[in-house]
Amino acid sequence: MKTEKKNKIWQTFLLVLVVVAALIGLFYLPRMNLFGVDMRRVNILSDVQRRDKDGNILAEVKADEADGYVEQGVDSAAIRVKQLAYVDTVPKGMVAIEDFATDGLHREMDKFYAALGQSHNRPVRVAYFGDSYIEGDILTMDLRALLQQKFGGKGVGFVEIACVSSDFRRSVTSRRNNWNRYHANERGRGFKANLQSLAGSYFIPSGTATYELRCQTSVYGNLLGEVDEATVFFTPGSGLNINYAFNGGESQSLFSNGEASAPQTYEEMVEVMDSDSVISYKTVTRTVETAQQGAGNVVAKSVSGNINRFSMTVTGGHGSRFYGVALDGHNGIAVDNFSMRGSGGQHLGGIPMETLRSFASVRPYDLIVIHYGLNVANEKQKDYGGYIGQLGKVIDLMKEAFPHASILVVSMGDRDKRGSDGQMHTMGGVKEMVSYERKMASDHHVAFWNLYEAMGGDGSLAKMTEKKQANLDYTHINFAGGRHLAELLFDVLMNGKENYENRVR
Repeated sequence: MKTEKKNKIWQTFLLVLVVVAALIGLFYLPRMNLFGVDMRRVNILSDVQRRDKDGNILAEVKADEADGYVEQGVDSAAIRVKQLAYVDTVPKGMVAIEDFATDGLHREMDKFYAALGQSHNRPVRVAYFGDSYIEGDILTMDLRALLQQKFGGKGVGFVEIACVSSDFRRSVTSRRNNWNRYHANERGRGFKANLQSLAGSYFIPSGTATYELRCQTSVYGNLLGEVDEATVFFTPGSGLNINYAFNGGESQSLFSNGEASAPQTYEEMVEVMDSDSVISYKTVTRTVETAQQGAGNVVAKSVSGNINRFSMTVTGGHGSRFYGVALDGHNGIAVDNFSMRGSGGQHLGGIPMETLRSFASVRPYDLIVIHYGLNVANEKQKDYGGYIGQLGKVIDLMKEAFPHASILVVSMGDRDKRGSDGQMHTMGGVKEMVSYERKMASDHHVAFWNLYEAMGGDGSLAKMTEKKQANLDYTHINFAGGRHLAELLFDVLMNGKENYENRVR
């Protein structure tokens, strides 16, 4: 009897399919090292896959990056693979900083994290620009204290000559006499944007002007009670004399550029129109105004000692402008509070580049924080493209003037209103503003921290109000709330620093 042969084609096909699938699967296994020799990745598709300009198979490079593979003794390109492959660790519940730098090897915040490692032998400075959320040193006072406790440093940093919030600022006490104040949110008083400092203000002495700063011991006494250095920032005019004293001691000369002289003049041809409407020209003589000088020539004069009270007397100096005094340690952290009540930050775009660069030369920063939006967001508006276009230009100016600084955009926080259900909820426009601010950070390749989410999102400010951490307007935080948010930001920065050190190790 003849036996019929069965067809085995489908079984053969199945076997081949299994083998091919297994070989493809082996490609995704990490590279192995046997007896000190790195084995090649199994790749049956290598002949048909795309390669880079150096002949490396792109799929293999990508897989190596994902596995964190680095060959022994290779160049910086291999180190880049490891750093690109590093995945940040973030504690549960923390809203981490997002970094939108275009260079995958060096992130935007790396410059600041690296600087923190040098705080024992040089000043590490933070410029925090914001609205009434930080007015009176709210939030920044506690952030400064946390950073100084960990990385060293003393003092409150930069203080305006006549800040609008000086009367309720807890971190320093100031007194002044005979100063004319020009401030970006007081434009009706003759303010000229091209003369403003980083704080959005400038101050002109009238006759004999005096100014005094007293260190505070009521809050963070071990850090604010005494400083190593006081620095005066100004643009000198003709015949300016500055005398200083500290701790009630003898008055000494800080700056002098000669005897006071008569105001300088210049001649100018101007158009005139006579009674017959005929345009002609005539020569007029004008006094040289401060606006002629620009604001780029910022001078910084410092004195050192064990300082708990600093005072100065200013005489002469036609055309002089003063900006503020900084109280610092010789090393460690300095956090400068640049608050502007009612501002969306657009005033910063009016600071001339020469002024920004001049400040960068006398007071360079390692971190610049941009924190606005509270005064712009409103219920009726959903599109904030025009606003972030203006604020984005500010970021570009800061990047150009302070190339060694990391730039961090902090979103606006929560702002609440009672809803139809009778409960407090986030006001309309807030979430849209936060979204636009994140897009701005991404478009300009800087870092971003979502303060709204970090606070707890919807209705979080109402909860802070119940805890006596915010005001009953459901808009502004108080000093207790500032301490809470400063702790959140500090923890986020420390998490970022830890990930940075692990990534570059």
